[in-house]
Amino acid sequence: MNAYLHALCWAFAILGLAVLNVLEVISDGAAQTLFTTLPILAVISVTQRGRCARRRGC
Repeated sequence: MNAYLHALCWAFAILGLAVLNVLEVISDGAAQTLFTTLPILAVISVTQRGRCARRRGC
């Protein structure tokens, strides 16, 4: 999976979270925390994809 598709999956997850928050399935406090952490995890995940630290298996 290339970086664009990987980022698109993260975008759908964040949009799904927004929809669930609007429908009041997820509380505002939990949504606020997830709206802060999901983009950070997405950026880390997308930028580290394809890179390899100096390890034996790489």
